[in-house]
Amino acid sequence: MGYDVARFQGDVDEDLICPICSGGPGGAGAADVPVDRSVVTVAHLRPVPRIMRNMLSKLQITCDNAVFGCTAVVRLDNLMAHLNDCEHNPKRPVTCEQGCGTSCPNHNCIKHLRSVVQQQQTRIAELEKTRPSTSTAGRAGGAGDGLGKGQKRDIQLLKAYMRAIRSVNPNLQNLEETIEYNEILE
Repeated sequence: MGYDVARFQGDVDEDLICPICSGGPGGAGAADVPVDRSVVTVAHLRPVPRIMRNMLSKLQITCDNAVFGCTAVVRLDNLMAHLNDCEHNPKRPVTCEQGCGTSCPNHNCIKHLRSVVQQQQTRIAELEKTRPSTSTAGRAGGAGDGLGKGQKRDIQLLKAYMRAIRSVNPNLQNLEETIEYNEILE
């Protein structure tokens, strides 16, 4: 597919408009040539001559992200580089500036941290379900708290991870205290 002619600044030479797809410069779409109706395949395509590439590269085009607010007009040969760095690109990864350090498009720090905490709470609940009761473990001669070495290690890792999250985001300071309080209640 070629570019929409309306995206170019100024007039586009009609010799640059593809007659096959009637699209913009550099276009290719239909399966046959309108002049002689012969079928066009990928094997028939040849590299564009340098003079044609030079003519195309000088054209000024609006950014693909104009619908998202970008007002940049760049040379066609610089369009891909601009798209990679365009601040209006909705798919461009952005590093969170609120302290969590996550790098992804459309990041919501609070939503991300809530999902991490929810995953951790689910994992803790799963571990607690697999833990034998202390009365059964005491009668069977097992460990006093009924947890195996692997389960204890997993719980300690989860707690350490939550402490790390808490240290990055002050809004989660009460999380560890709540977990420890819940453990005391058990």
